[in-house]
Amino acid sequence: MKLEEEHKKFIDENFHKIPDLIELTRATFKDGTIDGRSKQGRAVREYLASKDIKYGTTKVEKVKPILLNDEQKEFIEQYSQDGMSSFQIAQLLFSDVEVKKLGREQRAVGSYLEAVKKRKKEEKREEKNSYSPPSSFGECIDLVNEYTNNEFSEKELKVVERKSVESVHKFLRSPRFVQIINTYNKQEDQKLFEAEFIRATWDKPDLSADEINLYVNVCVDYINLKNIQSHMEKLNVMFEEADEQQELTVRLSELLKTKSEEYNQCEKRQESLIQRLAGDRAKRISQRQDQNASILSLVESFQNEEERKLMVKMAEMQKEAISEEANRLESMNEWKARVLGISKNDAI
Repeated sequence: MKLEEEHKKFIDENFHKIPDLIELTRATFKDGTIDGRSKQGRAVREYLASKDIKYGTTKVEKVKPILLNDEQKEFIEQYSQDGMSSFQIAQLLFSDVEVKKLGREQRAVGSYLEAVKKRKKEEKREEKNSYSPPSSFGECIDLVNEYTNNEFSEKELKVVERKSVESVHKFLRSPRFVQIINTYNKQEDQKLFEAEFIRATWDKPDLSADEINLYVNVCVDYINLKNIQSHMEKLNVMFEEADEQQELTVRLSELLKTKSEEYNQCEKRQESLIQRLAGDRAKRISQRQDQNASILSLVESFQNEEERKLMVKMAEMQKEAISEEANRLESMNEWKARVLGISKNDAI
């Protein structure tokens, strides 16, 4: 379709007032039903292009995906290990633009993290660094000595100490302990988890299954606190290096505040668990002591009664023995004579 002169004149006079192609087409042809895809719209678009006139359109242009370079990929991997979300990483990585939730910057970071996660999953299948509890009683003693600063020797263990080490040897094989410790990929995290668990439980052989699980939760919070502290240290370094970048410092401040709140919550949760465990165990020990005291008093009473009976019996036996000896002596004529001072020679 070719435009009439009157159409061209209208466009020349009004394109700067009506920059949108659809609205300009409708106004040119006085038809509110047509749009930029119609033959009238195509004719108007061709005329504007021939005049090198820019126009607007309601068509949503496809946003080009962000291609990450190696340095950006390394940045994403590093801070994802510190527990940051894809949105938080995108805010730091693209500090020169306004990063929106689910915007293309966050989607780019999220897509790369998914790819990294998939790759690491495949690597884990090939090589799994699983936790191995101590295989022997001697190895368990070595771990207790290492983490509690004791110097136990297997040959010189007291009964209570042996019972304690035997118990922690079993605790280290409990299903939930093994399951949770195997979720940590870093060797240092596994070692810290094992160390804190042994330190907390080795001298408590009377722990129930539920209490063991609660101590596992306490140790999880030890790892969380360590990792959060590491994140905060890195954010502080970035904050110091971003003095002149106002927008970046604001974002870093928000992240630091979030991490600080997370740290405090984790610390309070851990403290509450420890107090609960200590209180429950103290209550149980107190009840056991009361029971033991009652049994002890019965034993003492029984022992006292037995002693009284034994002393009476011994006295009776002694009395009987003296009586028998006296009868025997009385039956001895010669002995009686000597006691009275009489002998055969005296009688002659």
